[in-house]
Amino acid sequence: MLIWIPAKGMFDRSFAFSCVLFLILVFLNQAGCRSEGSTRTERPMVSGGASATASEPLPPSSIDSRPVDQTHTDVSRSASGADLQPVDSSSGRVVELDGGVMAWVGQGRVEFPGLVSLDEGWLEVAVCRRGSREHESIVVTDAVPSVVHAAMLLAGLEPGSPATFDEQTHLPRPPTGTMISIELRFASSDAAGGVPFLLPLAGAIEDAREQVSPIWVFAGSLVRQNPPSMGPGEYYAADYAGTVVGLSTFGDEVVAVEEVRSPESGIDPPVWRIRSGVLPEIDTPVTVVLTRVSRQE
Repeated sequence: MLIWIPAKGMFDRSFAFSCVLFLILVFLNQAGCRSEGSTRTERPMVSGGASATASEPLPPSSIDSRPVDQTHTDVSRSASGADLQPVDSSSGRVVELDGGVMAWVGQGRVEFPGLVSLDEGWLEVAVCRRGSREHESIVVTDAVPSVVHAAMLLAGLEPGSPATFDEQTHLPRPPTGTMISIELRFASSDAAGGVPFLLPLAGAIEDAREQVSPIWVFAGSLVRQNPPSMGPGEYYAADYAGTVVGLSTFGDEVVAVEEVRSPESGIDPPVWRIRSGVLPEIDTPVTVVLTRVSRQE
């Protein structure tokens, strides 16, 4: 793991200690990673009706696909390993973790590389780890979910918890955590070069009900006790299930949608699908940009 910390005193000792402890936990338990197929029966299943979050719909004509702000972009690597922009020292201190995951310390910003997995069809996931849910996800990444979590901690984001089911009220409890804006950054299609452009992830997703666009929070997945086959210790649930940014509610997402919807079609019919004509072709390199946003009352 490569970590670059450009200056002393960039965060207080208690914050640094908690981050180091989390990183140690993450990397001590990577050896036991299993595929999502072997853990589907172990993930928490949230059942019951949906709890829709009020939000204005995003009409196709309002999708904002724009050039990258040159003053805001630091190191960012596409899946091919090419830098899209030089480092801008005005953007703050940068920490690089495994898999090209970048954290702007205390700035509420994290980036990691991926590839377009689908350009049409129904969705249950927005961003997944390779070898998990590519058949129902917009972006696939080789970044380890627990490393993305660690980067979000370094960026100063507050984890909450994934959605759960209240056995007393028989109602779902929505996920909690810092509210997150997500954008996809693509290299310019101009053969001669040019600036990258940003597409809001919500702009690539259509709600079949024409009611809401996704609102994401840093749920933080779950840390569980190892099953007997893995020996003593704990594991990070999203590392195995693969959900980095969710849509349907699996209960193990790093970043989750506030609206709780079961992945079982008999409980909640599918509503999320890819908006036609807004994504480049499959396997196009992309950088996923997570940014802290303020909740507007």
